[in-house]
Amino acid sequence: MTFSRKVVGGDPSDAIENAPSERRSILLDRIEPNPQQPRRRFDPEETAALAESIRRHGVLQPLLVTPSTTRPGRFVLVAGERRWRAARTAGLKEAPVTVIAADAQRRAELALVENMQRSDLGPMERAGAYQALIDDFGMTQAQVADIAGVSRSRVANTLRLRKLDAEMRQALSEGRITESHGRTLVGISDAATRRRLFLQMLTGRLSLRQAEHAARRTVAPSQAPDVELEHVAERLQWRLGTRVRFVGGRKRGRIQIEYRDPEDLDTLLSMLLPE
Repeated sequence: MTFSRKVVGGDPSDAIENAPSERRSILLDRIEPNPQQPRRRFDPEETAALAESIRRHGVLQPLLVTPSTTRPGRFVLVAGERRWRAARTAGLKEAPVTVIAADAQRRAELALVENMQRSDLGPMERAGAYQALIDDFGMTQAQVADIAGVSRSRVANTLRLRKLDAEMRQALSEGRITESHGRTLVGISDAATRRRLFLQMLTGRLSLRQAEHAARRTVAPSQAPDVELEHVAERLQWRLGTRVRFVGGRKRGRIQIEYRDPEDLDTLLSMLLPE
């Protein structure tokens, strides 16, 4: 089985090339959720709306499942848990599936890719999925970035959100503060200052720009990072698909752009110097 690591944007089953698979219908009660599913929150209203659509039209896109290695005759979801939940809510007894061979690591990879493709994961869910791949399967941040189709620095920045206090992580998960707010908070070492700014963010009394300026005042001037330049670097990394770093400051410095091989360099040059 060959898994294409950089397939963000299509059907998750397209990530499997030349893999033995079988299309069939399976009783929903014989399908179990994926223990490596990174998505933790399923909106009840979205599930209800999807269930109504399934009542009218059926399950149009097959679920992706793999045979259970511990329970003969049962299957584990690889992708499509929201459809599986909605189909059960709609009262269906069975659903179309594509059966593939996938071990625990492959299930985790494909579940992450599917949710990334659909923009379903919040920042804390992404951080949890990245950390699980690192902890459970010994992956590096670079390997996780390759699977997710993002830069290594983006993976690192997302993982840093896990250092936030539980209350802040919860607010981030619930969308009461943004990922940008979270990145600003995690860079503040003083706990009292971090909590004060967090409470001001929650009440809307502190904009992101104001929070960034306040964060910079909490460290020594010689150590204070230029948060705006850091955000520019993140945008460049997202655009170019590689690590970008500002060395120096606004008055004087340089921009470092990494490439791993001649092909990477050619790709970067074609983006930076279009004909």
